[in-house]
Amino acid sequence: MATRDNFSDSTKRTLAIRAAHFCSDPHCLKLTAGPHSDPNRSLTTGHAAHIHAASPNGPRYDSNQTPAQRKAIANGLWLCRECGDIVDKDDSPHSADLLRQWRTVHEAMIAEVRTKGYADSLTLLQSRRVEPIMAKKIIGALEDRRALWQTFDAELPDRVRQSLDHLRSRLVDLRYELADGSPLDQVLLSLTKTIHTFFNTVETSDLTRLRCNSNDPEWRSFNDALATLRKAVGLQISNLAQAYGVALSSDLQTLAPRPVEP
Repeated sequence: MATRDNFSDSTKRTLAIRAAHFCSDPHCLKLTAGPHSDPNRSLTTGHAAHIHAASPNGPRYDSNQTPAQRKAIANGLWLCRECGDIVDKDDSPHSADLLRQWRTVHEAMIAEVRTKGYADSLTLLQSRRVEPIMAKKIIGALEDRRALWQTFDAELPDRVRQSLDHLRSRLVDLRYELADGSPLDQVLLSLTKTIHTFFNTVETSDLTRLRCNSNDPEWRSFNDALATLRKAVGLQISNLAQAYGVALSSDLQTLAPRPVEP
């Protein structure tokens, strides 16, 4: 029986924390940690997946790697168990480069929404609940943009660009109504940065000509960038809605993180 070069427990924990316990697949919103029915225990359903397989004949196995390289954190990413199963059983469309891109983009997104200024703002929002009318305006601006929730194959890329550009302008206008550095100003700044990141990712593509085609690498890149943007927005508006007790529309609820499943 072939020896597996498994990750250490420390490496698994680090991958989970770097992903904030969310699946790194840009199209998946699963949260992989949460409370157990036993109040003294927690529940984890995530998976430290190997980019290059841990043993021969596994998905994306690289014979040029040393055992140490296979066990290294650079060879892993955090996925929910379902996505981990999919990328291993259907490895043809899930190349090592794609999985590395998923991890890089996901961790960058988590770092953005967990910056000190944004985190401090959430603490203030939760404790003081300032500016409730403005919070509703922000959520209302997002509800008005179908690019955030419409199915991918129903959206023309250039219309997505136009919709997000209008949203970015609306968020900038709302910032003028707030004091610089105020809690909601930080939230708006984080949301506009998320949109900027999307535009930077797709800036080399001609979105006026791009159409849904799973065999087109350019379409897949656009598709993943939009999924990452939606996930980032979902994390941010979920926190905002919870802080103010604002109910999200059914469309925006599709962006909200999904709780861990037993």
